[in-house]
Amino acid sequence: MGQEILSVKLGQLEEQMDRLHRSIRIGQTSCHSQLRQEIEDLKRECDETRTDLLENLQQSRSPLVSVLAQSYAQVEAIVQESKDHLRIMAQDGPDEETILEEKILLAEYALDFAHQAANRALLLSLDAIDIQLLRQQEGRIL
Repeated sequence: MGQEILSVKLGQLEEQMDRLHRSIRIGQTSCHSQLRQEIEDLKRECDETRTDLLENLQQSRSPLVSVLAQSYAQVEAIVQESKDHLRIMAQDGPDEETILEEKILLAEYALDFAHQAANRALLLSLDAIDIQLLRQQEGRIL
């Protein structure tokens, strides 16, 4: 059963990566109004996904999930603090060209962080699958 859940989650991640690629292509080939619509749609989706995730975390009875919920809240606070700090820097910042270059740099690193997070999720998934396979081989099927 665990492998099936992980397969579903992997499929969801793959869909998100496909959307990431499509959105970047749209951003490179569309007009301003189309891009603004894509941005608004993505913001709405991010808010909905965040809400769903928080609800799932709150509804879980597992002690492990409460630890994850606390960690998620800490990460959100750090991200918000960073956004606030970057906004202040942009207000005090130099010309528009420099601001554009900095936004591209931030986007590049955000994609690097997402890649690292995906790799970490993959490692956790493979470790869970490995444990399940070992138990099946030992006759202790989960």
